[in-house]
Amino acid sequence: MVRVNRRQLTGALLAGAAVPQGNAQSPAAQPAGDQLLAEAKGQVAANRATLHRFPLPMSTEPASAFKAS
Repeated sequence: MVRVNRRQLTGALLAGAAVPQGNAQSPAAQPAGDQLLAEAKGQVAANRATLHRFPLPMSTEPASAFKAS
């Protein structure tokens, strides 16, 4: 019987997970930084438009006061 402690088991599992898979996404297949930025800006614009559809009264979020200590 082989005795394995938790650290050895974790190391073995992580080593097995680090083996590259045939269907893994290669770095060349990732979108460029400019494309990611454009997608993020589009998502922010869509979220903003969704939020503007719902009217909220001023009492929804109370005013907060910051005090210097």
